[in-house]
Amino acid sequence: MKKDFTEKMRKAFKKVGGFLDKTLFPSDMKCAFCDRDVPDFENHPFCEECEKVVSFNNGNRCLICSEPIDNEAVVCDVCQKHGRKFKKAICPFVYDGKVRKAILGFKDSDKRYLAKVFAKFVVEEIKKEGIEVGRITYVPLSAKKKRKRGFDQAELLAREIAKLLDLRVEKFFEKVKDGKTQKFSSFKERHENMIGMYKLLDVDLRKDDNVLIVDDIITTGATIEAAAGLCEKKVKNVYVAAIARNKLKEKADI
Repeated sequence: MKKDFTEKMRKAFKKVGGFLDKTLFPSDMKCAFCDRDVPDFENHPFCEECEKVVSFNNGNRCLICSEPIDNEAVVCDVCQKHGRKFKKAICPFVYDGKVRKAILGFKDSDKRYLAKVFAKFVVEEIKKEGIEVGRITYVPLSAKKKRKRGFDQAELLAREIAKLLDLRVEKFFEKVKDGKTQKFSSFKERHENMIGMYKLLDVDLRKDDNVLIVDDIITTGATIEAAAGLCEKKVKNVYVAAIARNKLKEKADI
């Protein structure tokens, strides 16, 4: 009797979970980058028109930080001059135009279902590059900002990536202070603002770990560098992933 009741409860919870998943992440959606209907959102989440103009980050790009490069160099100026605390960045899109609009919708207009779309492209890049990931974490919002937004976009993206890689998400970092907005900060200021911004939690890190740190966008790399720097010497490799890479406009003081 008890066994039957337990099985009924398990099935009921599974149905509720499926309903919530479809509600939060509906599969019958319009194009991720515009309002056109798409026939197969699950496998092809954008329309033919957007596919022609969306900025995929598949041109010449830095082999380390994935920044688009205008010349024939294989490593960008910043990575050549300063190096990075991570081994490689995965960023399937360039942050402009329709991609920028979609990411802002994901973060600020509660289009959480787009996490599945973005995660799919990130994982495709990870597999294409032959990167082995053993543990996944993310760059967290502060508790105050997470309460205000209602969710943490990097955490949500990391969870969708983890599902596709059959891993679980772990919280490695805590944001201990909110700095001033980075939007209008110079390259140098962004990196200076990151000092003491995050702390490493009491996590069991091992020398053979291949860690993936997830964020939504990479601009100068200051945020992801701060996180990677907290654990790079404790693990084998640190990789980072974001939806898009913002092309660095300011080249001074690098």
